[in-house]
Amino acid sequence: MLWRWVEIRAYPERADIVCSLLAEQAKRVRRFPGCLALSLYRGENADFYSLSLWESPEALEAYRQSEIFRSFWLIIKKHFRAPAKAVSFEKVSLPKIEFPSYPA
Repeated sequence: MLWRWVEIRAYPERADIVCSLLAEQAKRVRRFPGCLALSLYRGENADFYSLSLWESPEALEAYRQSEIFRSFWLIIKKHFRAPAKAVSFEKVSLPKIEFPSYPA
């Protein structure tokens, strides 16, 4: 599985438009093959963040190459005050920690 974090910095006066566009696109992304989950967050200064979970890097790349993504990106990016930043990552499994027993 692959997590994808995207940071979008919108012009403050366009924040409501960006929020609406992101919410509509989220419906499409969630139905896209290979997407397991998607959450959207709104921060300060018209900053938006999405966190999505994909079955594989190939599933994410299929979405990124799709017409659904390309047409959306053409519309939304004109509302950005800075280029979007994206990072993909995998969850790291940590060893189980055994805690010492303490006398009662």
